[in-house]
Amino acid sequence: MATLYRKYRSQRFDDVIGQDPIVTTLTNQIKLNRIGHAYLFTGSRGVGKTSCARIFARAVNCLHPVNGSPCGECEVCRKLATDNVDIIEMDAASNNGVDDARDIREKVKYLPVGCKYKVYIIDEVHMLTGGAFNALLKTIEEPPEHVIFILATTEPQKLPQTILSRCIRFDFRLVPNDILAKHIAKIYDAEGIKYTYEAVEEIARLGEGSVRDALSVADTLASAAEEITPEVVLALTGAGDNAAIASLFDCTASHDLTGLINVIDKLVKSGKSMPAVCRQLIDYTRNVLVCKSVGKDKAISGGLINADKATLQNIALSADKYSMTEISRILTEVGNAESGLKYSVNPRVFLETALIKTVCGAQKEDDILRRLSALEQNSAGTPAEQKKNKQVTPPRQAANDASAPIDIPSVKQRAANDVTPQECDPVPAYDLEPPPERFDPPPEPVSPRAAQSQRVRPVSRTTGVTAADEGEFRHTKATAEQGLELQGKIVRILRKSDAPFSARVMRYLAQGVTAKERDDYIAFVSPDEVFLQMSDQSVLNVLNSALDALKETRRAHIERTEDDIFQQDIEKAKQLFSRDGVKIIKN
Repeated sequence: MATLYRKYRSQRFDDVIGQDPIVTTLTNQIKLNRIGHAYLFTGSRGVGKTSCARIFARAVNCLHPVNGSPCGECEVCRKLATDNVDIIEMDAASNNGVDDARDIREKVKYLPVGCKYKVYIIDEVHMLTGGAFNALLKTIEEPPEHVIFILATTEPQKLPQTILSRCIRFDFRLVPNDILAKHIAKIYDAEGIKYTYEAVEEIARLGEGSVRDALSVADTLASAAEEITPEVVLALTGAGDNAAIASLFDCTASHDLTGLINVIDKLVKSGKSMPAVCRQLIDYTRNVLVCKSVGKDKAISGGLINADKATLQNIALSADKYSMTEISRILTEVGNAESGLKYSVNPRVFLETALIKTVCGAQKEDDILRRLSALEQNSAGTPAEQKKNKQVTPPRQAANDASAPIDIPSVKQRAANDVTPQECDPVPAYDLEPPPERFDPPPEPVSPRAAQSQRVRPVSRTTGVTAADEGEFRHTKATAEQGLELQGKIVRILRKSDAPFSARVMRYLAQGVTAKERDDYIAFVSPDEVFLQMSDQSVLNVLNSALDALKETRRAHIERTEDDIFQQDIEKAKQLFSRDGVKIIKN
């Protein structure tokens, strides 16, 4: 005897349930004789993709279709009722090679034997290899007039775009539970099986929108008892009863750890499946969330909640008792636990651990730790686009004294003085002085001709000033206009200086900083990595002190890019030209 889902497979479009828009479109194409050459049926398992493909294949060849469906009485329909060479159904999961695709490409040229169209139904088409798709590409795009391709898949995202663009696509949706329940009740009536409507509704919920899965459960329960009741369904499928699920949710939401363990223990001793219990808890929590969001009356009248009367009452009580934040948190954590239960060796321990962590708030602590870690990583380096606009508060120092020592209180000193964070200045990046670095003596002076012949070595970003010792700042007079000679002099002065932060400023200068001599100031163009540090007043004090030692009257300015200098030149040009009455026009 055939199983229920095979015995009651749809034979006409009128028998297909839950896919009314697709059925209407396909029947209209047959009525209006607007048949396409390639179709793609996508959707979850057991929703009617292959059944609709078979019905459509018979309908396009039927001599007298009835409302777009095959009549089942004409000569062609009788031939197609059994295996026929004009309707070829291929499983791409086992025939996925390029040779199988080439075989189709060679056979499409032959005319159908006894029908108008030769129809190729390729199921699980996403399993085809790349070579097979390429072999079928041209054939699917421009098949002979007597050939129709119907591709069926549960994973359309795995299909190449070249295939998707050549097909008329139909997305099959999951069947609602109320439609599934009516369909199962109709089949039970036809089979003479006694049942209660609550049991049929529970079977439909276990089907999760799949007609085949729901009928498989119904077939399992057909011989379980003289009358199919909800208790029989729960006992045979391993799911927990609705009252236990409601109690499990209440214990989790109310942080009742003892009650939680006891409920799970009772479910395990009664032989319930932990994955099934987890799915029921997810459905129950979702219903509570919907009831909390829109209200009990709207949720029930609008069909947003599918449950029996006793469960609806528990859902309404839970929605009134707990907050939206608590309900959504439980739904998130239980949903995460469901994916892990699929691969768990001990499902009971896994579910207990997940719910206990939810009760104890361990997830909240983990979330806080993750947020703190993310904040620490973000604070380690400011994005480049924010550095230019970020205001840096300089440390306190003696007014009008560029060489005065800088007094920067440490973090411990601030704590000892019992100063609140709001009263403190921001702690600069150089608040904690690094260990002293070893610097080799400066190289002997080299003549300009010899320096020009030397090859400039790259800057070392690990030691900072090693590249300077190797000749980074030994440049000829020809490069003096770029400030490189001046930069080398500054480094030699800083190397001999005992002023605070001299070593740190030398390290900054060796990290891609370029000096540009201007008419009234010296511009130090700094990359993003050291722009904020170079912009600090203490760094400017050290640079200006070095310029004073060189008897240089121009002051140091920190620039982010050379475009900033160019923009300053434009502003000066505007001021000069405006004095003479010249009008500046922007391009």
